[in-house]
Amino acid sequence: MFVLLCRGAGAPDALDLGPPAGQSPGMLRLLLASAAAAFSVSHAEVVSTSATGFRLQHEATSPLAPDALWARLMEPATWWDGDHSYSGDAANLSLGDKAGDYWREDWADGSVIHGQILVVKKGEELLLSAPFGPLVETGAACVWKIQIQPSEDGGTVITSSHLIAGAPGTGLEELAGPVDFVMSNGINRLAAAPE
Repeated sequence: MFVLLCRGAGAPDALDLGPPAGQSPGMLRLLLASAAAAFSVSHAEVVSTSATGFRLQHEATSPLAPDALWARLMEPATWWDGDHSYSGDAANLSLGDKAGDYWREDWADGSVIHGQILVVKKGEELLLSAPFGPLVETGAACVWKIQIQPSEDGGTVITSSHLIAGAPGTGLEELAGPVDFVMSNGINRLAAAPE
């Protein structure tokens, strides 16, 4: 049995990773080693929390060149986890490419605006007002900044910061761990090379 230990409030203590039915433990080890080699997470944390908000910081290195990583960033349907969407299908996600455009999710029975682009510096920085998931119901202001820079090995360093500020009594402090878990997952998936 393989177990992935998770850190951070709101994350499960451990996830049983296998092996899946019909696969040998050796195959799972190979898959996990390949995934680890494809990208690296060098920093992920809840920087601060209070009754009025929290701040997250994530950093990952991708094997993708900066231009390829930027193109991937602008197509969230290719990297965001559908389990962290309203429809359950990342294919329903879209993102515009200029200030004022939206990170949207549209499906047959509904639609959601997850965020609005505030700043685009093509190939360098994307800044969104983005009250994802349960944050939208708190009325909090949520700013998500994603910056990309070339790494020394030809890949890309991704830095993600998330600042959430709102009224006391809205449960923001309890949401820090779960939001950190989802955002860390998102940045890790963005950093991974497409299959």
